[in-house]
Amino acid sequence: MAERRTAAPWKFMAATAILWGSAFPAIRVALEDYPPTAMAVLRLTFAILFLLPFLFTGRISRLSRGDIPRMAAFGLSGMTAYQLLLYAGERHVAGGTAAMLVATSPVFATALGMLVLRERPGAWGVAGLLVALGGALVVATASGDGGGSWTGMAMIVLAAAAQATSFILQKPLLRRYSGMDCIFYGSLFGLLPLLVFAPEAAGHLVTAGWQQSAAVIWLGLGCTVLAFCTWSRVLGAATASTSSLVLYAVPVAALALDALLLGSLPAPLAGLGGLIVLAGVGIAAVRRPPARPAPTPAPEPEPAVADDVAKDRVPASV
Repeated sequence: MAERRTAAPWKFMAATAILWGSAFPAIRVALEDYPPTAMAVLRLTFAILFLLPFLFTGRISRLSRGDIPRMAAFGLSGMTAYQLLLYAGERHVAGGTAAMLVATSPVFATALGMLVLRERPGAWGVAGLLVALGGALVVATASGDGGGSWTGMAMIVLAAAAQATSFILQKPLLRRYSGMDCIFYGSLFGLLPLLVFAPEAAGHLVTAGWQQSAAVIWLGLGCTVLAFCTWSRVLGAATASTSSLVLYAVPVAALALDALLLGSLPAPLAGLGGLIVLAGVGIAAVRRPPARPAPTPAPEPEPAVADDVAKDRVPASV
């Protein structure tokens, strides 16, 4: 069974990377007729509507009252802040470049884990953080059509930080709730502060072109609900280290789809910076093998009269 667990479900990994990567060109298309606030409202609304059947069939668990504050903070950071910052940033930054900047999110998560969860990433984690942030700086200083403005890039880096914050908030919740539970309730809480923009979103939905509206619907269905389904299959069939390869593949998929669908290519320096970002994230993911415990002297043989009792003992190290 252990061998089956380590077998990589490549088709689901590829599907997840493509679904998440498709969000970046879809955002660029939707921004032609939708402001960031309307896009966020509609994406979360469509995601909730697509997940309602799972709520009615009992596939989504009931949220405990004590978990409401943390789940709300998860929704506000991972759904509201992340989407608004990302959409606003992509007004001035190409989709592929945005994807490379968002790839710094695991590095921010490492830094927040050190501060909030008292995690110790070790030398590899710190080195990866510095390398990835250096790559983000290279992307930010790139010029040309793929580079974008400093303001847009700053917003996207803040979006990556908001996403990392949501990862830290979500981590304890995943001990009691499934990923689908977190997406549903996170979307609900993320939508609440955006309801003031609901009339504006409805108006744009009526007047926008069909391609732009289709892109918004795809953000809710494909990039949220379907991506969650394929990601769950990855987590259920592969180890954590193998699953993390999906995160590294998302910017590659975003670059390919951006070039294929929109004809947009990043500046060479931005592409180099993206590779440095991915290298830094990969370095941060390196884990040293646990140190072997010092050998302990063999215990003295038990008296024969105690043999039956000794057989029932369980070693404390198990």
